[in-house]
Amino acid sequence: MWSAESVVVCALTLLGRSQAQFPPVQFVERPPAYVSRQAQAYIEEASDHIVLVTSTWAFTNARRSNFPCSDAEAIREIAGILAHEEWHMHHGADEEGAYEAQLTALAFVGADPDGPLYHKVKKAKLAVEQASKRTSRTGVVASTSGTRAHPP
Repeated sequence: MWSAESVVVCALTLLGRSQAQFPPVQFVERPPAYVSRQAQAYIEEASDHIVLVTSTWAFTNARRSNFPCSDAEAIREIAGILAHEEWHMHHGADEEGAYEAQLTALAFVGADPDGPLYHKVKKAKLAVEQASKRTSRTGVVASTSGTRAHPP
Protein backbone atom coordinates (compact mmCIF):
# COMPACT_ATOMS: atom_id res chain seq x y z
CA MET A 1 0.00 0.00 0.00
CA TRP A 2 1.34 3.43 -1.00
CA SER A 3 1.62 6.26 1.51
CA ALA A 4 -0.87 9.13 1.56
CA GLU A 5 2.00 11.49 0.77
CA SER A 6 2.98 9.53 -2.34
CA VAL A 7 -0.62 9.67 -3.62
CA VAL A 8 -0.61 13.47 -3.27
CA VAL A 9 2.74 13.68 -5.05
CA CYS A 10 1.22 11.66 -7.93
CA ALA A 11 -1.77 14.02 -8.13
CA LEU A 12 0.40 17.15 -7.96
CA THR A 13 2.74 15.74 -10.62
CA LEU A 14 -0.26 15.15 -12.87
CA LEU A 15 -1.21 18.80 -12.31
CA GLY A 16 2.33 19.85 -13.20
CA ARG A 17 3.01 21.08 -9.68
CA SER A 18 5.38 20.27 -6.85
CA GLN A 19 4.73 20.11 -3.12
CA ALA A 20 6.70 23.35 -2.74
CA GLN A 21 4.26 25.09 -5.11
CA PHE A 22 1.16 23.87 -3.30
CA PRO A 23 -0.43 24.52 0.11
CA PRO A 24 0.38 21.92 2.77
CA VAL A 25 -1.92 18.90 2.91
CA GLN A 26 -3.05 17.18 6.11
CA PHE A 27 -4.67 13.74 6.10
CA VAL A 28 -7.66 12.43 8.04
CA GLU A 29 -9.34 9.04 7.78
CA ARG A 30 -12.84 10.50 8.15
CA PRO A 31 -14.12 14.08 8.24
CA PRO A 32 -15.11 15.39 11.66
CA ALA A 33 -18.80 15.58 12.62
CA TYR A 34 -19.10 19.26 11.63
CA VAL A 35 -18.01 18.52 8.04
CA SER A 36 -20.24 16.91 5.41
CA ARG A 37 -19.94 13.12 5.36
CA GLN A 38 -19.54 13.31 1.57
CA ALA A 39 -16.58 15.71 1.76
CA GLN A 40 -13.42 14.41 0.13
CA ALA A 41 -11.43 17.40 1.36
CA TYR A 42 -12.00 20.59 3.28
CA ILE A 43 -10.35 23.67 4.68
CA GLU A 44 -10.65 24.85 8.25
CA GLU A 45 -11.30 28.59 8.57
CA ALA A 46 -8.09 30.60 9.01
CA SER A 47 -6.09 27.56 8.00
CA ASP A 48 -3.06 27.41 5.76
CA HIS A 49 -3.57 23.79 4.70
CA ILE A 50 -5.94 21.48 2.89
CA VAL A 51 -7.36 18.49 4.76
CA LEU A 52 -7.71 15.43 2.53
CA VAL A 53 -9.96 12.53 3.54
CA THR A 54 -8.12 9.24 2.97
CA SER A 55 -11.10 6.86 3.19
CA THR A 56 -12.64 7.97 -0.12
CA TRP A 57 -12.93 5.66 -3.13
CA ALA A 58 -10.28 7.56 -5.09
CA PHE A 59 -7.77 7.74 -2.26
CA THR A 60 -8.21 4.11 -1.26
CA ASN A 61 -7.81 2.91 -4.86
CA ALA A 62 -4.76 5.10 -5.48
CA ARG A 63 -3.06 3.72 -2.37
CA ARG A 64 -3.87 0.09 -3.26
CA SER A 65 -2.72 0.22 -6.88
CA ASN A 66 0.06 -2.16 -7.94
CA PHE A 67 2.43 0.64 -8.89
CA PRO A 68 2.66 4.24 -7.70
CA CYS A 69 0.43 6.58 -9.72
CA SER A 70 -0.95 3.68 -11.78
CA ASP A 71 -4.67 4.17 -11.02
CA ALA A 72 -5.07 7.10 -13.41
CA GLU A 73 -8.77 7.73 -12.69
CA ALA A 74 -8.22 7.82 -8.93
CA ILE A 75 -5.21 10.14 -9.27
CA ARG A 76 -7.20 12.41 -11.62
CA GLU A 77 -10.01 12.62 -9.09
CA ILE A 78 -7.59 13.55 -6.30
CA ALA A 79 -5.91 16.13 -8.54
CA GLY A 80 -9.30 17.72 -9.19
CA ILE A 81 -10.14 17.75 -5.49
CA LEU A 82 -6.81 19.42 -4.68
CA ALA A 83 -7.43 22.05 -7.38
CA HIS A 84 -10.90 22.72 -5.94
CA GLU A 85 -9.59 23.23 -2.42
CA GLU A 86 -6.61 25.28 -3.54
CA TRP A 87 -9.03 27.61 -5.33
CA HIS A 88 -10.91 28.08 -2.04
CA MET A 89 -7.68 28.89 -0.21
CA HIS A 90 -6.91 31.71 -2.64
CA HIS A 91 -10.41 32.98 -3.48
CA GLY A 92 -12.77 32.18 -0.60
CA ALA A 93 -15.94 30.18 -0.23
CA ASP A 94 -17.50 30.63 -3.70
CA GLU A 95 -18.33 27.12 -4.91
CA GLU A 96 -18.95 28.06 -8.54
CA GLY A 97 -15.36 29.21 -9.00
CA ALA A 98 -13.98 26.21 -7.12
CA TYR A 99 -15.94 23.75 -9.24
CA GLU A 100 -14.82 25.54 -12.41
CA ALA A 101 -11.22 25.21 -11.22
CA GLN A 102 -11.83 21.51 -10.55
CA LEU A 103 -13.37 20.91 -13.98
CA THR A 104 -10.51 22.81 -15.64
CA ALA A 105 -7.99 20.71 -13.72
CA LEU A 106 -9.77 17.52 -14.73
CA ALA A 107 -9.62 18.53 -18.39
CA PHE A 108 -5.92 19.39 -17.97
CA VAL A 109 -5.11 15.98 -16.48
CA GLY A 110 -6.92 14.10 -19.23
CA ALA A 111 -10.30 13.26 -17.72
CA ASP A 112 -12.85 12.39 -20.40
CA PRO A 113 -15.37 15.27 -20.56
CA ASP A 114 -18.06 12.66 -21.28
CA GLY A 115 -16.80 10.27 -18.62
CA PRO A 116 -18.13 9.44 -15.16
CA LEU A 117 -15.60 11.50 -13.18
CA TYR A 118 -16.24 14.71 -15.11
CA HIS A 119 -20.00 14.05 -14.95
CA LYS A 120 -19.84 13.49 -11.17
CA VAL A 121 -18.16 16.85 -10.62
CA LYS A 122 -20.58 18.64 -12.95
CA LYS A 123 -23.48 17.05 -11.07
CA ALA A 124 -22.05 18.17 -7.71
CA LYS A 125 -21.55 21.70 -9.07
CA LEU A 126 -25.15 21.82 -10.28
CA ALA A 127 -26.46 20.56 -6.92
CA VAL A 128 -24.51 23.25 -5.06
CA GLU A 129 -25.74 25.94 -7.47
CA GLN A 130 -29.36 24.81 -7.04
CA ALA A 131 -29.02 24.76 -3.25
CA SER A 132 -27.53 28.25 -3.37
CA LYS A 133 -30.47 29.51 -5.45
CA ARG A 134 -32.95 27.98 -2.99
CA THR A 135 -31.10 29.58 -0.09
CA SER A 136 -31.01 32.99 -1.74
CA ARG A 137 -34.77 32.82 -2.44
CA THR A 138 -35.57 31.98 1.18
CA GLY A 139 -33.03 34.35 2.70
CA VAL A 140 -31.58 31.56 4.86
CA VAL A 141 -27.84 31.30 5.23
CA ALA A 142 -26.23 28.10 6.50
CA SER A 143 -23.21 28.10 8.76
CA THR A 144 -20.62 25.37 8.83
CA SER A 145 -19.18 26.29 12.22
CA GLY A 146 -16.04 27.92 10.90
CA THR A 147 -15.29 25.23 8.36
CA ARG A 148 -15.67 25.25 4.62
CA ALA A 149 -16.40 21.70 3.59
CA HIS A 150 -16.90 20.69 0.01
CA PRO A 151 -18.32 17.59 -1.53
CA PRO A 152 -16.54 16.30 -4.63
